[in-house]
This record gives sequence, C-alpha cells and structure tokens, in this order.
Amino acid sequence: MENKSSIGNTASLLMVIFTVMSIGIVSCQKNNSQEIKTTKKMEKYEWRPTACAPKYNPMQIHKGRLFYENGESIYIPSGHTLHQGWGKIGPTHVVGEDLKPVPVKLEITWISYLERKFYTGSFDLPSEKINKLFKEGYINRLGKKDTYGRINIGLIPGGEVVVWIMGNGWSKEIGIFKASETEVSIKEFSPYAELSMEEFIDSVLEEDFKDEVKAKMNPDSIPFGKWNAYRKKFEWKPSVAFKKEGKLEEIRITFFNGESLYTIGSNKILDQFQNYAIPDHIRMEWTDQNNNQYGTRIYFEENEIHTVFEKMYEKSKDVPTELMLTIDKYNSNITIALQNASESIDIKKAIIKVYETSN
Repeated sequence: MENKSSIGNTASLLMVIFTVMSIGIVSCQKNNSQEIKTTKKMEKYEWRPTACAPKYNPMQIHKGRLFYENGESIYIPSGHTLHQGWGKIGPTHVVGEDLKPVPVKLEITWISYLERKFYTGSFDLPSEKINKLFKEGYINRLGKKDTYGRINIGLIPGGEVVVWIMGNGWSKEIGIFKASETEVSIKEFSPYAELSMEEFIDSVLEEDFKDEVKAKMNPDSIPFGKWNAYRKKFEWKPSVAFKKEGKLEEIRITFFNGESLYTIGSNKILDQFQNYAIPDHIRMEWTDQNNNQYGTRIYFEENEIHTVFEKMYEKSKDVPTELMLTIDKYNSNITIALQNASESIDIKKAIIKVYETSN
C-alpha cells in the first residue's frame, strides 16, 4: 500500500511540475509575442503631414487627422486654400514629436471650392506598406541612402483622396480613397464669418487668386476623372545615350500621377524596367569627356506624351519600353523617343532647355 501511495504521490508531483512548466512556457510565449507586437508599434520615423490640390481646382481642409495604432493622432494643416499643384508639398506645421509611428487611418473633411461641395471620409491606410517604404528608403542624388519625411494628402474634384509618402525629390503613391458628400455649416467652417456659405465661397474665389489664375478656374469644365487616369502605369525605364562620351550624374523624373524620383545617375534602379506612370518632366545633369558639366530640363506636352505611350502599348502591351534621351555631340540638344525592340516613336513637342552648370 505504501508503495502504491508513494507512486501516486510521485505521479501527482510530476503532474504539478509539468503543469507549472507548461504555464510558464505559454506565459513566456505570450510575453515574447507581446514584446514583438510592442516593438512593431514602437517603430517610429521622422515625418510630417501636408496636403495638396491640383492647380485651378482649389480645396480647403476643414479638419483632418492621421491616426496611429494606439489611437493617438496628428492633425493635417487646415484653413489653407490648396491649389499648388498635384503631388506638390503644401502647408506643413512643426507639431508633436519628431519621431512618429506609421499612420493607420486617415479622417478628413474638406471643401471643393469650384464644386461648392464638402466631402468627408474615414479610410484605413496600408500601414505595412508605409512602414516598408520608410524602412527601405531610397538612394538620393548623392548616392546616399535616405528615407521619406512627409505624408501628403491629395484632394481631387469629385471627392477622391490620394495619399503619397514623400522624401527629397522622391514620392510614392500609398493609395486612393473615395469620400462622400457632406454638409458643413458656415458657423462650423468659419465661426467668425458674417457671410452665408455661398457668399464665403464667392469671396474666396474672387479675392484669393490672381486674374490669370481665375481665368483658368471654370466650375463648368472641371476635368473629373483626369487625376485618376494619371495613375495608369506602364512598364518602362529611362535611358540616356551620348553621341560622345559622357556620364549621367543625376536625374529627376516627375510623373503625372504625383510620384517622382531623384537619384544619382549610377543607381541600378535606372537600369530596371519598372511600372511607372507617364512622365511630366525630367531634369538631368551630366559631365562630358572633359569633365564639363551640363544640365537639362524637359517639359513634355501632355497630349503628345500620353498619346505616344498609349499608342506604343496598344501595339506592344507586354513589351518593356525605353524612353530614350539622346544627347548630341555638342551637349546642346536632346532627342527623345519611346522605343522597344520593334518600334520607335519620336517625341517632338517637348520643351527642352540645355545649359552648362558648375559645382
């Protein structure tokens, strides 16, 4: 009996020890998991919010905030008439801590002046994508790794919102979202205004813009859908050729969709076919065989460059294409063509300015 009792007591003791160890292991696993989650939440970057709107289509943010995973938030500058251009940096306020978590949600309400409408929306942001871009960064024009420093909110007629992450000459689209029409009273929008909402809108459109700008602001011909169409991408890369020996030092490409890149000429990304939107303008600098320095600014004519890309990809949809920029032997002129293995289309209407530069 004593042996059986001893065996039973031993078994009970072992069971207790096993249970305690199991609880400890599970507890450690939970703690480790929590530590990993906490670490992820604590990843912070130095960035600030800003906002923009297309030229000749003024907007104004009534209220807007970017929220973090912990529920805290930072406001997007409001009260400014936005019309500086699509994808351009707008008002930026230095507020809060320099290092901030990645935003997970955008809430925003704004007025589209030409439409005389308010829009509002709450949108979940692809925080993992944003975090990945912050981590990866980019190679800047000096050949150094850099990272992004702004999150830009773009407001489109019709109530769409585009979000970019931006750095020094670099911009990547994060996503596009659709807001809903809403009503905002003049008392809420501008508490001290002694005007009706219609009168307030009239005063902004009349007083905030120069005559040459007002001449291009027509509420009856707002190009709805235009900025969404700009987002279409094609597989291509820029290629620079020299009639005489030369070296590309840096290149900056701004695309119609608000994205951009600005990097050293030796960046390997320039050798890779990528899904890019159609280019709006290009800036380059290069040196010749005698180490003389030159630069260029190229402004594409919108209708021509879009027609050329559409025509090329209509025939050769899945064929990678190069935008070939050929610099003449005098470093005084550049010819441009969109080409692949079987076809080449000259681009003739671009405005090209070539000049000498110095250190």
